[in-house]
Amino acid sequence: MSTTFFDKSKEIANEFLQSIVFLDDEAFKSNSGQHSFTASEVSRAFADEKKICGMYNPTTKSDIDNFTEIAKKSDVVILDWLINIPKAKTQDANADEDEEDPRGEFTMLIITELIKRHGLKLIIIYTGEDILDEITDKIFEKVNTILPNRGECEIFSDTTKLLVRHKSNDAENDRQRFNSRPHLLDKIIAYQNLPSFVLAEFTKMTEGFLSNFALLSLAALRDNSHKILGLFSKKLDAAYFGHKVVLPVQSEAEELLLKLFGDTISDLLHYVGIPQKIQDELLADAWIESNICDEQFSVKSKNFQRTRTFLRLLIHSEKEDIEKRFDSVFKGSTLSKNEIKSYRESNSTELFLNLADHDSKDEINSEFAMLTHHKSLFLPQNVAPKLTLGTVIRSLKNHNDFYVCIQQRCDAVRLKRDEDRKFLFLPLTKTESDKFHIITPNGDKLKSDKKSYSIRTIKFKCNCDEGAIKGTLSKTGTFIFKEIYEDGDVFEWILDLKDLHSQRIVANFVSLLSRIGLDESEWLRMSGS
Repeated sequence: MSTTFFDKSKEIANEFLQSIVFLDDEAFKSNSGQHSFTASEVSRAFADEKKICGMYNPTTKSDIDNFTEIAKKSDVVILDWLINIPKAKTQDANADEDEEDPRGEFTMLIITELIKRHGLKLIIIYTGEDILDEITDKIFEKVNTILPNRGECEIFSDTTKLLVRHKSNDAENDRQRFNSRPHLLDKIIAYQNLPSFVLAEFTKMTEGFLSNFALLSLAALRDNSHKILGLFSKKLDAAYFGHKVVLPVQSEAEELLLKLFGDTISDLLHYVGIPQKIQDELLADAWIESNICDEQFSVKSKNFQRTRTFLRLLIHSEKEDIEKRFDSVFKGSTLSKNEIKSYRESNSTELFLNLADHDSKDEINSEFAMLTHHKSLFLPQNVAPKLTLGTVIRSLKNHNDFYVCIQQRCDAVRLKRDEDRKFLFLPLTKTESDKFHIITPNGDKLKSDKKSYSIRTIKFKCNCDEGAIKGTLSKTGTFIFKEIYEDGDVFEWILDLKDLHSQRIVANFVSLLSRIGLDESEWLRMSGS
């Protein structure tokens, strides 16, 4: 059932969606039958919706490889199940001429490559075969470790959805073919209906407040990409190099470029009104209406009614005093002020989850915390991390010993190969308490040890020509840093913190070092406190 929030989400998804690519060995052929594919009709249908639609008719294995790389760059991928590519003739005249069944062979190769990437992807198997359930079974058998969820003619994870649908160029005949399997009748998609089907399915994947914010932002970046390129013009090269050569540390010029580009994106999103669109267009009220049920919540054996109206009042409250904001909304409940305060501080996320989803509260809070704190979310799997300010490591001698690097960046770079360098670390204590400072990708809660005498120095050797200490890949697939001593410890890389969070840890530690302890008149000390 369509809702106001879904309709608004569809508008945003439609603005974002640009490229759809097809792979079908019947494209551009004039023959008819259950596997025929009328490329002109399909491309016209998407052109009417202002979408870029690429059609590919493979004739060699190399075409499959090339298409796979193209598919990685597209928003939506649509594949035929039966892809017939003539195999090279054998020189052995006595060789068995029987060929293996080509159904799914090349399609599975493409799917396997696409799902390795951990980004959002919609994949549709658009086939003339009428064995949709069997195709789904075969795919799920191969990919269930990555796409663990199974529905009717669909396989999915949190970020990837794979659908199996029947292509139709003769609706009446197709319905007759599926009469004995009525559960598949709604899986028949006519060419002219493909654009609306793709948009609806993509919207189901992105129908969320944060995902819509991301789509709006990415669409704005796409629309203004040429303007960004114009700002970072080649005519400024001389000014950049002039700036670089007068810096004491020339590598800081590249750091400036990163900051400039990041600021450019932030400024662009501000000026095109993304914050206002979040407030005015995504309609928090519509999100609440679409996602929230009126239910009775229990707090320390006392009940209060969590309603949509309750949440709307909370979201739209203009009271800047948080205590007053919650007190005014909870007015009329049997909860005391202390109970409201306790609930506010530990259960605010729970307010926006239905009772059936409360068990996922900690997981959701952890993932949001990582989004706000972890710099290494974008570190590619095959790229080795470097030891620097904000790097969190764990001892492999004692798996409960975690450390965060507090070495300033300028002292962690410009090393010569095989040069020794001492690095400063603060210990992090693993805790089960609700009071912690860092959460790891595995869910470990870490609390920093701020005692000045807890600081630890560990010496490493520069192991590359990039002027830094790089992690090396271990046999278990993790990255490690080795202390230089023969019997020294080995440390597993865990994550990199965002820059400002790293600097805050250092600032907090330095402020403790600057404490002054002295004996004085207690009367005088208390008079001045």
